[in-house]
Formats: sequence, C-alpha cells, structure tokens
Amino acid sequence: MKRAEIITALALLVIAGFVMREAIRLGPGWGEAGPRGGFFPFWLSVVLGLSSLWILFQALRHGSQLARNAFFPPGAIRQVLTVFLPMAGAFALFEVVGFYVTALVYLVFYIRLTGRQSWALTVAVGILFPTVTFLIFERWFLIPLPKGRFGEQLLPF
Repeated sequence: MKRAEIITALALLVIAGFVMREAIRLGPGWGEAGPRGGFFPFWLSVVLGLSSLWILFQALRHGSQLARNAFFPPGAIRQVLTVFLPMAGAFALFEVVGFYVTALVYLVFYIRLTGRQSWALTVAVGILFPTVTFLIFERWFLIPLPKGRFGEQLLPF
C-alpha cells in the first residue's frame, strides 16, 4: 500500500502543478468585476498540492505500517465501483442531455439504488436539485449551464 500512496500523491501533485500553471495563465488575481478566470482553480490547486504533499509525507513517514495493509481490502472494490460506474454514466450522459437532465437521472438512480430511499424522497430530490440549480444559476446569476445536444427538447423551461 505504501507504493500506491506514493504514486497517488505524486499523480495528484502533477495534476495540481498543471492546474496551477493554467490558472496562472488565466490570471489568479482579483479583477475589477471580481475574481478572474484563474482565481478559484489557483487556490484549489494550492489545496490539492498541499494535500498531496501531506499524503506523500505520511506515506514516507509511516510506510512500514502502510505496507502491511492491502490497498483494496476484500469487498472494497465493489464499493468503489458502486460510486464510479454511475458517475461514469453521468459523464457520458452529460454531453447528450446536459446538466439538468443528467442530474435528475443520476440522483434518482443513485439515491434509489444505492441509498435505498423511498420513491417519494428520491423523486423529490431528483426534481428539486436541478430546479433549484436552474433558478440559482440561470435566473439569479444569469449563467446558463450546459443543456447538451437534446437537453433543450427535454426541459420544460
């Protein structure tokens, strides 16, 4: 497991460096109208970089204890796939039907199958989340979220 921790930390550090470089290119500062394009990515990359350095430090410091533990304990791969596969499906669906429909489908699927919640709660959350997101972003902030290729035909608004 020590090797997996070190590889993960280094991979995250590379990603943080790439994001930071791009954020600096966009401008990480504050402009006349508020934060510039690179402001949030820059600070997120700082947090990711510091977190990955902490993981690397812990792996090198406590490596002998980590080496005895399995990276994936028995049964853990199923839990990882339970999260990963629906999210991969949501990413595939996103381009086709956009954010709002994807959020509805993902939440209904995930809450019902994984959380085993009632249909009333599942449908309520599945409808309320995209609706509130629409009101906040498109009506309040005037920022349209992606609708996908067929999302316009599927949405009532």
